[in-house]
Amino acid sequence: MREGRRERHRAALGLSLALSGAIVFSSYVPAGAYLRTVEGSGSERIEWIRFPPAQLEWWIFEEVNRERARRHRPPLVWDALLAEIARQHSQDMAARRFFGHITPEGVDVEARLRRHGIGRYRSAAENLALNFDLIYPVGTTIHQWMMSPGHKRNLLGPFRYTGVGVALAPSGAYYITQIFLDR
Repeated sequence: MREGRRERHRAALGLSLALSGAIVFSSYVPAGAYLRTVEGSGSERIEWIRFPPAQLEWWIFEEVNRERARRHRPPLVWDALLAEIARQHSQDMAARRFFGHITPEGVDVEARLRRHGIGRYRSAAENLALNFDLIYPVGTTIHQWMMSPGHKRNLLGPFRYTGVGVALAPSGAYYITQIFLDR
């Protein structure tokens, strides 16, 4: 009897959280995801699903290429060095709690590229996102970029290479950096 009431309570809590923009998972966790336990009201503990940053990086890359294909643009090629540069910038923003293309010291994407030995290229661009979406962070990020003329121009631009870097802040926010490059 008590177990049935607990299950009904958990289902009601899950439904109310889902309707408010969050999802509670009791026993199912998608491959590659992990649970993050947070304190609920009273003595309840709620488990939120979190996706690993590396998985989100790849999903964002794939979704950007889908957007490009829908608009008859050639696919971007994954570049591991660009991904590492993007990841380092995302980690820096998450650790130091700033959000911007330029660090507090004045370092921009071109300086970050040069620091890693990339000095010769035709064009480079960078998209950033700060995302709190627990349900579908990839879709939210791509939608935000497509709604912004500058970000959309980068996403669909005449670039050949890209790298995506994601960092998860202690607050639960995803810091996302995507670098575009044409050599």
